[in-house]
Amino acid sequence: MPELNNSEIVTSAIRSCYQDQSDRLLADHQDLMVSHFGAFSQNLVTTLSETVENLMVTRGDQRIVVKRMFSILIEGLQNLRIHGELDESGHQTGFLILSSDDQKYQLHLANIVLRKNSESLTVYTNSINEYTAIELKELYSSVLSNEFLSIKGGAGLGLILTRIKSGNPLNFQFVDLDEEKQLFLLQITLDRA
Repeated sequence: MPELNNSEIVTSAIRSCYQDQSDRLLADHQDLMVSHFGAFSQNLVTTLSETVENLMVTRGDQRIVVKRMFSILIEGLQNLRIHGELDESGHQTGFLILSSDDQKYQLHLANIVLRKNSESLTVYTNSINEYTAIELKELYSSVLSNEFLSIKGGAGLGLILTRIKSGNPLNFQFVDLDEEKQLFLLQITLDRA
C-alpha cells in the first residue's frame, strides 16, 4: 500500500472529523439537513444559502429565524471560503453540516487554520462568548466604525455577528492536523422559537 503524503493525511483527518460529527448528530437524533465536505466556491456558498433558506421556509420556521440562519450561514461560509488556510497541495478543505430537531438548528463549520493563530482565535472567541447582547452590539458598531480590516479583508465581524444572530455562545474546538495546521470546528446553535 503506497504511503500517503502530508496533504492526503490532512484531508483524511478532516474527512474523519466530518464523519464523526455527522455520526454524533445522527446518534443525538438530529435531522441532517445539508452537508458538504471539500472546497467552498462563491457559487456553492450561494447555492447552499438558498437551499437552507428554502428548506426552513418549507418547514414552516418563523421569518425571523430564517433570516438569522441566512445571516449566520453567509458569514460562516464566507469565513470558510476567505479565511480557510490551504493544505500543501493548495486545496482549501473544510466542511459544513446543518442539523435540526424540534427546538433548534445546529450548524457545524470547519476549516484549516494555522496553529500559530489558534491561541488568538481562542481568546477572541471566548471573549465574544462572555459579552452580553448589548455589549456585543456595541462591539460590533465599534469594530465597524473603526474600519479595521485584516489582511484577508475581515475585522472579526463575522464571529461577532454570528454570536449576535444566534443568541447563543459559540462552541469551538481545534483538531491537530500536522505541525503547522489545525482544524477549527465551530458549532452554532440557533433556537427555532
